[in-house]
Amino acid sequence: MIKKSTYYLLLCIGLLFVIPTLHAQRVILADSTQKKLAKPDSLSQQQDLQTTVFYSAVDSTVLDADKQVVHLYGNAKVKYGEISLESSYIRLDWDKNEVYAIGQYDSTAHKMAGLPVFTQGADKYDSDEIRYNFKTKRAAIKGIVTQQGEGFVQGKTVKKDEEDNLYIRNAIYTTCNLSHPHFHIKASKIKVVGKKEIISGPFHFELNDIPLPIGLPFGFFPYSQPKEAGKSGILIPTYGEEPTGRGFYLREGGYYWAASEHIGIRFTGQIYSKGGWGLGANSQYNKRYRYAGSFNVAFNRNSNGDEFNPTKRTDFALQWSHTPRSLGNSSFSASVNIASNSYNQYNNFNTQQYLSNTIGSSVQYTKNVGQIFRSSISLRINQNTTTRIFDAGTEFSLGLNQFQPFKRKSSVGDRFMDQFRLGLDFSGGISMTNQIADPYTRYEFDVYPRETNSQRGIIQKPFIPSNADDLPPGVVAVNASTIPMLWEKAQTKFNYSLPISLPNIKLNRYINITPGISWSGNMYTRSYKYTYMKSDSTVRIDTVGGLPKFNSQISFSASMNTRVFGTARFKKGRLEALRHTMVPSISVSYMPDYSDPAYGYFQDVRINNRKFINAEGVEQVGDIRRLSTFDPRILSYGGASGAISFGIQNTLEAKLKTKSDTATKQNEKISLIDNFGINGSYNLLAKEYPLSNIGFNANSRVKEFDINIGGSIDPYSYVKDAAFFDMGRRTNEYMFGKGEGLGRLQSFNLSIGRRFAPSTAKKPKTSEMGSDAQLKQINRNMDDYVDWNVPWTFSFSYQFSYNRMGLADPQKISGLTFQGDVSISEKWKFSVSSGYDFKYSGLTYTNMSVHRDLHCWEMNFNWTPIASPFFGRASNYSFDLRVKSSLLQDLKISRRRSFYDKGGF
Repeated sequence: MIKKSTYYLLLCIGLLFVIPTLHAQRVILADSTQKKLAKPDSLSQQQDLQTTVFYSAVDSTVLDADKQVVHLYGNAKVKYGEISLESSYIRLDWDKNEVYAIGQYDSTAHKMAGLPVFTQGADKYDSDEIRYNFKTKRAAIKGIVTQQGEGFVQGKTVKKDEEDNLYIRNAIYTTCNLSHPHFHIKASKIKVVGKKEIISGPFHFELNDIPLPIGLPFGFFPYSQPKEAGKSGILIPTYGEEPTGRGFYLREGGYYWAASEHIGIRFTGQIYSKGGWGLGANSQYNKRYRYAGSFNVAFNRNSNGDEFNPTKRTDFALQWSHTPRSLGNSSFSASVNIASNSYNQYNNFNTQQYLSNTIGSSVQYTKNVGQIFRSSISLRINQNTTTRIFDAGTEFSLGLNQFQPFKRKSSVGDRFMDQFRLGLDFSGGISMTNQIADPYTRYEFDVYPRETNSQRGIIQKPFIPSNADDLPPGVVAVNASTIPMLWEKAQTKFNYSLPISLPNIKLNRYINITPGISWSGNMYTRSYKYTYMKSDSTVRIDTVGGLPKFNSQISFSASMNTRVFGTARFKKGRLEALRHTMVPSISVSYMPDYSDPAYGYFQDVRINNRKFINAEGVEQVGDIRRLSTFDPRILSYGGASGAISFGIQNTLEAKLKTKSDTATKQNEKISLIDNFGINGSYNLLAKEYPLSNIGFNANSRVKEFDINIGGSIDPYSYVKDAAFFDMGRRTNEYMFGKGEGLGRLQSFNLSIGRRFAPSTAKKPKTSEMGSDAQLKQINRNMDDYVDWNVPWTFSFSYQFSYNRMGLADPQKISGLTFQGDVSISEKWKFSVSSGYDFKYSGLTYTNMSVHRDLHCWEMNFNWTPIASPFFGRASNYSFDLRVKSSLLQDLKISRRRSFYDKGGF
């Protein structure tokens, strides 16, 4: 038997031998709880580690204290400062200040799993194997995949230095985010320099693993920081042909410069096989919470390439759009669109802009002081590319918002006099136009000399130029030689108005009566003098200059309105009730007879030598017309104005029972007629034509069909009279009094349209990869993109207009436009836009395109079989193949060809 003291002695000796062995081979079963490891004493003096190392593992953690190595198995993680490493296996070697990670083979899936992911700050590296030294900050990596800007770099062997530069052998560079990319640039070696650029040695291009004979001895690829709006790079041109135009072309190629995170600029060019060329620049800028805008300028020198009769044409365009997000009391906005008359027809490839014949520009600045004073100044330029008419002008306005001069600051409620309001508006401007004469103006008289009246009073037909330089009669070209003459004919005009609102009056709580007084006037720098030329029965118009001319007028008014409701209920069927809302209004106004020649604003002028019996039963020679002293186109039939204006607006709604018994709502409301209105006026003091034309309008949305109707009816009768051409002479007799109906339809407009698409088409696009400005740009212009998430869309619009002047033949315009797209397969989409002109029985501008989604690429074939029959541009096609941005890959959309002409993201 061993003594008790001897037993304790042997036990202590055994522990001395066993404990170190157990400590060296200790296995710790980890539950992914994070642990931190302090620096060993042997390393404390070297101070190689600058902070604590955190590590964890799901399966197990094995610590070898003698070798100072930690083995981490299963979803292992190590974090040291801004450096983190994740892998299925990680080895920490404290003696060498080194971490090593590698994936493990999955026998079930027959592939490597848990491959290392190394993260340093914002940089992330996927690899097959990695070895990193904490002290030297260098790394050796095998099978790396890392993202640099919008590009991805892959390589077999990589070295990383302490300045975060990567030296990669057998590398590829691509913007495709797949592990096996569709395309790439392949190089024997690539260097990634910090966060600035990628430099490569000799490289070549591969598409779907097919080497292409495209390469260079070296490459330089700058990339932008994640915070910037984009990255600079080359823009691949579009290839196509215009068979009867300028021949084959390369278009929209150039360079995109990401100047900063707020602005990007596209420099583009185009060249044609028949001698044409062009240059352009497009910029978009955005300052968050401040402003956003775009600027575009283009210059094209076009040639038809004819060997025997060559023609050259210069076209230009300038667009500028500036949208403020004002937080103060002033704002500046601009919408400038200036172009040569033939630019849209020959150089624009956007359907809407190609068909448009009007170009408008405006620049405006507004400034408000407090809640009372307001001011603005603006510049406008308008041009019609068909009629070649150009007009420009500048306007300003100053005003005082209506205020209550008799309201006391200390008063609690409104007294009767407190409702008295006073305001002031003063405005003016200068206008200039290149239409110095209008032979088609429908004056009720002939202008001296008579030989200039061959077309006067005739219904104007559309002007169709035979070439791009043709001008209609009465219109002069705008150039350096004509500007002085046009400036001399410019008209300066000032207006002022003093609106006065009197206290409101309520009748029976339902009827509001609002009286008012308005004092207004104008100032002109030019007036006209009219003289009847008896020799050829015409009116001579002379321009009178000199000091400014003034006219002023005062008017009195009172308006009354109310609202009436009516409901009809039904007991059978789904229809429960019909609700009719009617808003009648009536107003009375009075204005003295300012057309009396005694005021000097109008002149009584004899216009012909027709003999007739007047209203007093006396034979009279020649009609007398009262013409405005300031504008020959304005005439008055005299007399004071005591007008009663009337109008009524109606809405009609239906209440239906739901079809399903399980629906959350027992009934639903639908709008049958959103608005139906009739308006007109009657002048109690007028000697002739007291009743105005009766206007009507209606709009509704039925089953998502948008329907709009509008027009006017002339209640007076017309009789044939050679002196009034085809229109005839308007009499003072009502048509219903002669049994000819209620009136003659003078104008009528009808439009019906609808867009058909799945419900997914209405969802806005969201992504974490794009900036707010980019996503807003895309969602505002979804028609400029092909949405691969939407299998089909179709929209149409039918337009009909009817206009008739008196007895003349009516002018009718009727047309149908439509556009749509359909996904032929998951990656193919076909789009078409066209229309039909029922008047000319032919197709309008027609465009067809085929889109192919190649994930990181997009292909677009664009064909215009029918363009314009009035201009030289005819059928054309284009082919486009370019790389997608990572943002569009994420959103699963592609840009349409027409959007490139606008620039943008």
